Amino acid sequence: MLHWVITAVLLPGVFTLSPVGREFVGKCLYYQSTINPQPFTDDKINCSSLWESFRDAVAFQSPCHVDSRRFDKFCNSSQHHLPKNKFVFWERVYETVMRYSNRGKRTFSISDTLTGFLGDTKFCGSNSSSDGVEQDRSKCPGYEQTPECPWSAEAAFWSAASEHYSRSAHGEVEIMLNAASNPFFTNESYFIRFELPNLKSPRVTSAHILLALNSALPPRETCSGPSVEFLRRRLSANGVTNVTCTINPSPLRFQLCSESPTLPFCSLDCDTNGASLIYHQQVYHGNK
Repeated sequence: MLHWVITAVLLPGVFTLSPVGREFVGKCLYYQSTINPQPFTDDKINCSSLWESFRDAVAFQSPCHVDSRRFDKFCNSSQHHLPKNKFVFWERVYETVMRYSNRGKRTFSISDTLTGFLGDTKFCGSNSSSDGVEQDRSKCPGYEQTPECPWSAEAAFWSAASEHYSRSAHGEVEIMLNAASNPFFTNESYFIRFELPNLKSPRVTSAHILLALNSALPPRETCSGPSVEFLRRRLSANGVTNVTCTINPSPLRFQLCSESPTLPFCSLDCDTNGASLIYHQQVYHGNK
């Protein structure tokens, strides 16, 4: 976090911001200068203005009842160009997909965008802070939605950010799921509620489902299982009929084996495509 703060102090007027505001501005500058500078070569986003739109969405709001539409201005202002065919969506594989995306060098998850990068922290409103944003973030309820706290600031943010991110997807998209979990997702997941409905033709031309299996055990569900069939039907209803599915495709398998080389599929004989004979499975739907 120190490098974000050091970057932020170079801005005029930054010392008038709260500590949370200074951290936000520092992260914003760091993303544009270091993590993903290419989209901002000719047109940088004003980080102070971006903080104002984020702060206004959160300020003085109830900890557990925040309208997601309050983040629309921030999501619109923080969006930037993402390359075609470089979008990955996920469920229950956060750490794996973060390493797989490699901060946008291979592909972009929502957390690899400026929007997600800035929102990937704890935050909430406060009635006692001068700017209306809680400075002691241990007091914030987090992003989990519960009956007692159905719409925290984080839950409202991620629902809005997910919708905006999925609407910007174009070309082929990837969907990474945890093959060791059953089910792969629930009807209450952010992906099912806020992202999948927006993956529509003609902007989205095809979808590749990646089943990540980082386990010595066989997958609990495969490419021919009900969860993948559910996704195929939903995508088809959106006009996306070219849907493929693979368990541990080569780039993902190489990543998993570099991290855990003792996994049994890392030493198995491979087919001519370099994929494990036991853990490689692919099905095709629609045109290919």
